[in-house]
Amino acid sequence: MFVSLILSATAPVIRCQPVELMERIPLVPRPQVVAYRGEKVPFPDRISVLGLDGGNPDDARTVETMQAVLRLLPEVKSDFGGRNPFTIKFEQSARVTDREGYLLSSGKDGIVVTYGTKAGQYYGAQTVYQLLAYAYHGAGFLVWDNWPVEARRCLPVLTIEDRPAYAVRSVMADLGRAPYSVALLKREIRIMGQLKLNTLHLRLYDDELCGFRFEHLPLGRENPRALTAADLKEIVQYARGYHVAVMPELESWAHVQSIIYHYPQLRGAAGMWGGSSFGIGEPTYALLEKIYEEIVPCLDDNAAVHVGLDEAVWSVLPGEEAQGHSPTTMVGRIHQILMQVAARHHKKITMHLWADAGGRPLPAGLEREVVVEPWAYFENSGPDIVRKLGQWGGAGKAPVMMGAGVNWSRVHGDYEATRIWCTEGLKYPNVLGVTLCLWGTNDLAGRLMTLYGGAKFAWTPAATQRDPSDASGEFLRNRLDLEMQQWQVIFPDADPRAIDADRGPEVRAGRYTWSPLQSVEAPVAPTVQFVPPRTQAERHAGQAEVKSP
Repeated sequence: MFVSLILSATAPVIRCQPVELMERIPLVPRPQVVAYRGEKVPFPDRISVLGLDGGNPDDARTVETMQAVLRLLPEVKSDFGGRNPFTIKFEQSARVTDREGYLLSSGKDGIVVTYGTKAGQYYGAQTVYQLLAYAYHGAGFLVWDNWPVEARRCLPVLTIEDRPAYAVRSVMADLGRAPYSVALLKREIRIMGQLKLNTLHLRLYDDELCGFRFEHLPLGRENPRALTAADLKEIVQYARGYHVAVMPELESWAHVQSIIYHYPQLRGAAGMWGGSSFGIGEPTYALLEKIYEEIVPCLDDNAAVHVGLDEAVWSVLPGEEAQGHSPTTMVGRIHQILMQVAARHHKKITMHLWADAGGRPLPAGLEREVVVEPWAYFENSGPDIVRKLGQWGGAGKAPVMMGAGVNWSRVHGDYEATRIWCTEGLKYPNVLGVTLCLWGTNDLAGRLMTLYGGAKFAWTPAATQRDPSDASGEFLRNRLDLEMQQWQVIFPDADPRAIDADRGPEVRAGRYTWSPLQSVEAPVAPTVQFVPPRTQAERHAGQAEVKSP
């Protein structure tokens, strides 16, 4: 008591202002237009959900979303199709023309979500989920200087008009450097659905690991945690229900040392940052065709395949020097092979590639057929991001994806490069969207801010910009960190403990991060420690040959 009296006598006088309801409902991503009238209605004690067909597979994930949020409201009685006075109604209408857009209105009698397609229905349901969960539990998130707040639970009276700024909002998982279990990928898909992210970019192999176990090739058999074709098909089907497309990345030039492990004769040179690049020639093209043959049948009928081509060193295989190979002909040949494989399996495939080192020169006739992706991952790369968009963006140019997110040195996750890309990208009509890269690790929980913050900019770039007085970004970062932690409370799929349980051991750059797995930094597979023999060209350049262990 004595200590309390001393503290109260010396503490500053706090004059708290009431907190508006919408101030504790940080919708993610922020809708394009939110018209909040400053009014609220008592939180309902009985809710009926209308307009969803539990027997229709196309409604299944929206039904799942509503079931999940209603479980978070223990004092509220609810049903589907009933006659409770407060209803959440889903209505399809031609008024909503954007494929992923929706309209939402809330009032004393309930919430109405109007949509044009099932994707819009599903995304509208994610907003309903957040409105209900934050309104019901939101007072518990307020910090001490936000009081007083109205004690009784309320719902805001508002209207929302929403659609994404970018058509493609992608997340890249780096299976070439860290294993991702099927359970972890499914959880990531559910998180992506809540954040309205719609493409899962799976980098299936890299220098360190081959994350896919091929059936008719030796590739990936040395990796005990590699995905199988059955796993990939299961992930593609699962993602489809959450309106997420799966795009595999099949590196076709550099970052292929885990492939060279089995085919050392195809090594042309090191990559720009070590590892191995393919030597270009007919034997390499023959192997690439076999690789594509095992992946393409696992995909949706209309899908994309990323062929990499980043950070490579040009080299032609012995005996192929007079065949007219060049980086330009290589791009054309890879596209031709991929299209032939797609036709054999009755798939429509779009080819993506990294725009590395100034960009791969595209052959005549392919300028509109392939998607190029420049990248940068740091805020201080802002001028470079602006320059790259100026180079690649513009009417009549090849379609562009923006490579954002974080590289593996950003151990806490980040969104600053994404903010710059998405803000600047709005100037260019050929920009399709953005990829939130998570390079080098399977520590999804530790880097979740890349998805949470990135989703805000990918959907509504202007809604979460810094205040001019926040030059370092400290205030924005702290606010988003707090928001994300609160969101994780109302969205249990994003609970870091659950994410880590699905993940299994944490891996970085092909090595286990923590003991007692053999020892600290033990490799996942022998490809991690593989040192390939030097090529004839490298030996002629005076480099000593290093024998593999």
